[in-house]
Amino acid sequence: MSITTEIKHWFGNWKLKRSDLEKKRIRKVYNLQSAKRITVLFDATEEIDVNLVKAFVSELSKGKDEVNALGYVNEKGKSLQHMSILHFDFFSQEELNWYGKPHGMIIENFIQEDYDILIDLSLKKFYPLTYLAVASPSKFKVGRYREDIKVFDLMIDNEKKPGLETLITEITHYLNRIDPS
Repeated sequence: MSITTEIKHWFGNWKLKRSDLEKKRIRKVYNLQSAKRITVLFDATEEIDVNLVKAFVSELSKGKDEVNALGYVNEKGKSLQHMSILHFDFFSQEELNWYGKPHGMIIENFIQEDYDILIDLSLKKFYPLTYLAVASPSKFKVGRYREDIKVFDLMIDNEKKPGLETLITEITHYLNRIDPS
C-alpha cells in the first residue's frame, strides 16, 4: 500500500471514529433461521473470492426474503465478472472520494437498507468496506475480529486459519448456533 493510500485510509478512519453513524443503529440478535434480510460485504478483487461469495449467497438465500452482496473491487475499474446482477452489486476505486469514502447510487441504496444481518467477509482492512460496515443500519453485524473498529456484534477470530473459505464456514457455524431469544 502506498504512503498516499495509507494517509487517506488513516484520515477516513479518523473521520469514521468521530461520526455518529453507529449510534443511530437499533441492535437486535438474529441467527440464520430468524433473519429474513441479509447482506454481505466482501473484497471482490479476485475472481476466486467472487465465486466463493456467490456460492455462499446462494446457500443463504434459501427461505429468505432478500439476500444481497456488495463487493469492492480494489482496482480502478471493473471487469465483466463485476457486472451487477441479481443479488450482487460491485463498486471500485472509481466510486471513492479523495480519502476513500464510497459514493454513488449503489452505495446510497446500500446505506438506506435496514437488513437483519450484515456479514463482512473482508480479510484485509479496506476503508471503503469498513465505512460501509459502520454506516449500515443493519441490526446484527458479523465480521472477522479487528482491533481497529468495534462495529461487529459477533466477531470471528480467523488468525489461526486465515482465508475466505474458513471465515465463511466459521460465520455460518456461529450464526446457526446463536439463540436470538
